[in-house]
Amino acid sequence: MSGFARAAPNEPSPAVVQQAIAWMVRLQSGSASPGAWDECLRWREAAPEHALAWERLQGIQGRFAAMPDVPSALAQQTMDVARKHMGRRKAMGLLSVAVGVGGTALLLRQPWSESAMLADLRTGVGEVRRVVLTDGSVLLMDTATAVDLRFDADERRLVLIKGRIVLTSGTDASAQRYRPLVVQTLHGQVRALGTRFQTHLQADGTQVQVQSDAVELRPHGSSEVRVLRQGQQAWFDASQVHDLEASDGDSDAWTDGVLVARSMPLAAVLEQLGRYRLGHLACDERVAQLRISGVFSLKDTERSLDLLQKTWPIELRRRTRYWVTLVPRG
Repeated sequence: MSGFARAAPNEPSPAVVQQAIAWMVRLQSGSASPGAWDECLRWREAAPEHALAWERLQGIQGRFAAMPDVPSALAQQTMDVARKHMGRRKAMGLLSVAVGVGGTALLLRQPWSESAMLADLRTGVGEVRRVVLTDGSVLLMDTATAVDLRFDADERRLVLIKGRIVLTSGTDASAQRYRPLVVQTLHGQVRALGTRFQTHLQADGTQVQVQSDAVELRPHGSSEVRVLRQGQQAWFDASQVHDLEASDGDSDAWTDGVLVARSMPLAAVLEQLGRYRLGHLACDERVAQLRISGVFSLKDTERSLDLLQKTWPIELRRRTRYWVTLVPRG
């Protein structure tokens, strides 16, 4: 037995830490190629210092994900001060200094725009959050969602910057006069008429589904006003409201942590599961239209993928844990 202890790797230098962060940004961008994952692996294996920086960055990210209120509280305190004295870009720089690598790792979980990173309320990839607002309204935030709150004496406005929410309107009992409750997106606004409703911001428009009572839709670039009632859904862009139809009864199953598929194409199932995990998830075009029915966990997407593999004639091909493709079995 040797009398010499194994030397510990050197502490990562600031430059190496920045390289690790850059790799995490690149790989979690949603557009990294298989070659990028391999290149990152080679970088990590090139020096013990690289491996240690990567390991610590992942560890910090995991700890902050498990305690979401800790960094968000610190970030919010920093932003409250910064917004009073400087622009949003300078405030973002101050935020990075204040929360250090841990906060940076938290922010890099999703390729946010700057406005989403600075939002009042945020969720990371795979995170679903319940928030009780000051007026008594209950907000459920889906994975990778960002919301700004603009409550004043005249109205209660939620700006949906990214993602999907379900909002149950509160009584606003402490207000001295009636304040309308509004969800705003880049396409227009949804006004609650004493209700529970879902709002999903997508690239081409905003989808709204009403679970109880009613809402009023107003596209930004139009004088049109459309009322949706319980069981109805529609989507609108900046010019008009489209496709008024009966609502899908399973549309808010994500609030219970599940995806309900009823003869859904495999490609669509994977698109939904992919929103709750990092990396690349896709299928071979030969099985893309395979019809899938079942209930799948959004909290444990690995279990859902295993269920798909066991139940249908498909198998998983893993280039890395972050690059998964489903192909025909055999």
